[in-house]
Order: sequence, then C-alpha cells, then structure tokens
Amino acid sequence: MILRHRRPNTYGLINKEGDKKEASMIINELLNRDYKITFLPSGSSAVFLAMWIAKIYSDEILVPDMGGWQGFLKFPKLLNLKTKMAETNLGIIDIEKLDRHLKKNSSLILTSLAGYLAPQPLKEIKKLCEEKEVLFIEDISGKIGGDCGYGDIIVCSTGSPKILNCEYGGFLGISRELEEKLGNVLNDIKILSKTYKTINYFGLLKEELLNAKKTYKRYVEASKIIKNEIENAYFKEFEGISVFIECDNPKEISKKINSIIRLDNKKSITTICPNYDRILKNGIVFETKKIDVSEINKEVINEIIIALKSAL
Repeated sequence: MILRHRRPNTYGLINKEGDKKEASMIINELLNRDYKITFLPSGSSAVFLAMWIAKIYSDEILVPDMGGWQGFLKFPKLLNLKTKMAETNLGIIDIEKLDRHLKKNSSLILTSLAGYLAPQPLKEIKKLCEEKEVLFIEDISGKIGGDCGYGDIIVCSTGSPKILNCEYGGFLGISRELEEKLGNVLNDIKILSKTYKTINYFGLLKEELLNAKKTYKRYVEASKIIKNEIENAYFKEFEGISVFIECDNPKEISKKINSIIRLDNKKSITTICPNYDRILKNGIVFETKKIDVSEINKEVINEIIIALKSAL
C-alpha cells in the first residue's frame, strides 16, 4: 500500500507569491485572539524569538513534561532561561497541578495539540495565566484550523508535514494586549526579527490557510476512525491528527507497519515512542498527518486499519 505524502496546495505552488497583509488577516480569522504577525523562515525561529521575549519578561519558563517539542528543552539553555517541567496527563496539562507550578511573572510554552494526539485545555490555561500574570506561549502548528490561538504569543510552523504545509516558513504572533505591555521592547523585537529573512511565499500560504479548517477536520476524522478500531489506541475521546498505539516492541511494530503502509517520499509513517515530542510510553504513533489530504477517504482508512491490525 503506497500513499501520497502530504503536499502543498497545487494552486498555491503555481501562484506562490502573494500579499503578506492578506495572509496575516486570514491567520487572525482562524484564531481566538488578534495578533501582530511576524513572518519567519521556520517554526524553530518563531519558537526561539518567543523564548527571547520570555527571557525579557521573566527568567523562568515552564514546559510540558511530554507532548511538546525538542526546541522547548534546547532553546532555553542557549538563552540562559531557567526551565521547569509541568506535570501532565500523558502530555495534557492538568489545570490543578499547573496552578501549583505557575509563579507570577513567569512564562509557559506548550503545543495546542499535545504531541499531535490530544488538545490542551486552552481556555482554562489562558484564564489561569491571566490571573497569575504569566506569559502564555502557544505553538499552534498542529491545531490551526481547529480551536486555538489563546496564547499571549503564538508560534507556528508552515513547514512539512503540517496543517499549513508550505514546506517552508513559520510565523510569530504577539497579542494586541501584550503589545501594550511590552512597550519599547517591541522595537528590539522588530530589529531582531529583521535578521530573519523570508522569501515571498504568501500566495501559497494563503491557499493553505483557506483550507486549514477542512484539512484539520479531515485529519481529526480519519484519526478518530482509526483510534476507535484499534484496541490499544489512546485518546479515543479526544481529537488529534495522529494516533498513539501502545505496544511492547515499538521498533519491530514500526518496521512492520512501514513495510505495509509506505509513503511515496520513502519517509516513515510512524514515530517510535517513548518520545518527548509525542508521549513517554512504549508504543508507536501512526502519523495520519503525513498522508496527503487527497488520499484520505473511507477506502484508504479501512485499508490502514486492516494493515495496523495485522502488524499489531
């Protein structure tokens, strides 16, 4: 079984250049707050710049103990930013525990969709951060098109394979409320952001943004069907764009799955766990998000389920 890997929008590739302001407007239409958008060459640069702001705001940042991204652990070291781990329930923030961990004038970074597997309680996190005057940085890469955009700062990758799949770029957003608090620091941020040169890919980004809700929904629906049919799949009651399946021999299972379900770019369709970026348990993540949206239909989903069951 060979499937097409996630590809950028064809019309967007033909009309790659576009209007930056138009792209910014559409981004804000998809989010729950209004942001000043800065475009960058990658999601990594957006996270680094967000942490640079956090360093100005406070000397401590809280990161999830799993379900985040490796940069959450590496970048603070480069910035001499103190890091503390927030206890989670398999990547999902526990609000009561978070309440005990958060300190006034500290910061918190997490992904809207923990490990691409399950959503964070974003409204509750935003409320708690506001009460404690904590800077909330939200990585929306896996959830744009769904319910996201609650952070004081948002970061997003538009690389591959993502919801906004441009194979390049990323952006950072600063909420209008935070802009007022930062004051003169905004000039420093503007100067620093100019060191990151970006190409004009805003026509392609626009098409990916216009399709974001549909793309996110299709990955969530496909993953839900797969989860409900696989006995050892986790997070069956939650939306996600990939599927974690617990197993005792993840390397062997991953090898079997990749021999049956292959992507046409020869990349693996699984992630072996334990893995901080996903979940710290033995198992594999079936990366539904790596499959091109055009491939996702009932017939393909049923074939995937049969293949997974045979490998497990």
